[in-house]
This record gives sequence, C-alpha cells and structure tokens, in this order.
Amino acid sequence: MTTTTLTAAYAATVARPYFHAALNPSPPLTQRAVGAGIRATIPLQCALAARSGAVATALFTAALAPVAQRFAKRVSVT
Repeated sequence: MTTTTLTAAYAATVARPYFHAALNPSPPLTQRAVGAGIRATIPLQCALAARSGAVATALFTAALAPVAQRFAKRVSVT
C-alpha cells in the first residue's frame, strides 16, 4: 500500500508539467517540466525504497519533500 501511494505521489508530481510541455514545447514549459522531473526524484526514490522493504526510510524521506520544495523556490534545481 505504501509503495502504491508513493508511486501515485511521483505520478502526481510530474504528470501535469510533462503533459503541458508535451502539448506546447515552449522554453518556459519545458523548464518547468525539467524542474518537476528533478523534484520528482524524491517520491520516486521513496517508492523504490518502500518496494525494496525500507518503508521507514521511504516515509522519512517523503516527509522531507516539503523542505526540498521550499528550497527549490530559493535555488534553481536545474
């Protein structure tokens, strides 16, 4: 169940920016999609960790995602 939830979090993080960039590959939309892909590595790694059995580590790392989001506003992730 945890793996499914974290996988859904990954998909929710990247789906919208990727979809918009695919429809209109302008530089700003592409830049947003790349940034979203980079930020989405956190839920992706959490899902992979949960799948391998490290559920506590996955949940701890997922709890740090909002902190990463806050720092991404101050420093460019790309």
